[in-house]
Amino acid sequence: MITGFVPIETVIAKLYRDLGINQEIDEFSIVEWCYEALRMIGAYHQFEEISECITLENGKAELPCGFYRLVDINIQGYPVSWASNQNMSNYQCEGCRITPCCTDYTFYINDRFLITNINQFPTNQGTTQKCCIVYLGIPTDDKGYPKVPDDIYYLKALASYVTYMLDYQDWRKGKTADKVMMKSEKDWLFYVNSARGSANMPGLAQLEAIKNVWTKIRPMGGEYNRHFANNNKTTRRIY
Repeated sequence: MITGFVPIETVIAKLYRDLGINQEIDEFSIVEWCYEALRMIGAYHQFEEISECITLENGKAELPCGFYRLVDINIQGYPVSWASNQNMSNYQCEGCRITPCCTDYTFYINDRFLITNINQFPTNQGTTQKCCIVYLGIPTDDKGYPKVPDDIYYLKALASYVTYMLDYQDWRKGKTADKVMMKSEKDWLFYVNSARGSANMPGLAQLEAIKNVWTKIRPMGGEYNRHFANNNKTTRRIY
């Protein structure tokens, strides 16, 4: 479980210390490699949860800068479902559309744009609407560099990946032995999984919520439409 972040300079200092390097490594290459490693680890809690209301123009809005993955979305307090590929959600062909019912809002994401069917409703045509989204973003510092989770396995994973890439460059040029290259690759593969496992390890409150979901007496469908308000509440049998 991730509870804080440290600047990427922490990884850079660790590299110089662990590898005993006396010459300067290109900082931008380290940042890019650390970003690649973070994307490959990909644990939920390494990202920052951001809530934002965006304005829909003709049912369409550009996603915020730093958007990585959508978590939740609603319009006017109503849930919005992912659009299917049927004519009910055909936004491109005016004559093919099937008029939706009531507040059956749908959406899809294409080329960093959020596209909804809200303008298909007569009361919403020609108006701007607010859409509230929760999304995952990559936490950054004042320089725009990605922050690193304050977790020993993340520090080891990022340092291992940068070491692996440095050795890979020398290996391609015939300057590094095969066994050194294999050791670097083995370290990276070990720590990438260790970092992901450490981040995904739930805390006590999260374990309690998981237990409540798994031990429900009666399955509760349609929780997405209720924003999962009752998802981890306990249930009991009434005699």
